[in-house]
Amino acid sequence: MANYVIKELPAGMGNGSEGKRFPKMQVYTEFDYDKVVELVHTNSPAFSKATIRGVLDTLAVVMKSYLPLGHTMKIDNLGVFSLSLGFADNEVEMCSQQESQEAGAKKKYHHVKVKGVNFKVDKKLVDEINKENTFERTTVKSASPSPYTLEERLQRALQHIDKHGFITLQEYANLNKLNYSTASRELSKLVANPSSGLKAKGSASHKVWVRS
Repeated sequence: MANYVIKELPAGMGNGSEGKRFPKMQVYTEFDYDKVVELVHTNSPAFSKATIRGVLDTLAVVMKSYLPLGHTMKIDNLGVFSLSLGFADNEVEMCSQQESQEAGAKKKYHHVKVKGVNFKVDKKLVDEINKENTFERTTVKSASPSPYTLEERLQRALQHIDKHGFITLQEYANLNKLNYSTASRELSKLVANPSSGLKAKGSASHKVWVRS
């Protein structure tokens, strides 16, 4: 049996979605690469851990080589992988009026890069998970204070940013054991304080926090 909690979208998400409630999986552990290899080996002991590592490493290499060429990759009973593109600097450069007339275009785009890898799960996998599992609601004591002080929470966030480049609201809440609403209010206060070293970037569901 798996557990879930009921979450509420915080203020500032936009599109009138504030206050909307949704179920969220209760996650207790993040399996690292070694643990994943161990679990695959346990379920298929005929394959050595070295073989499993070799296959997974090679799969990553194949994806890196072929996804940028305009291919998608489908793994039966798992899903389809494809690339997500975006503008590197999030800017659109305007052409001069003369260039626009000559090219017949109003805008010119630059610095496109990969923003991520999309994954569309195989419906069969979802159906099998639902068939074999039931989900029970658990409660989270939102009134429980974070075990870290505000300064410790800030430092943990900055360390996360140094490692990953940014931090999301969910990551800040999970990292510091805060509920969404408290985390959202706290980040707003930190951004308003120039000495915090934090600033917001993006908006709505694409909003993240980076070093200022």
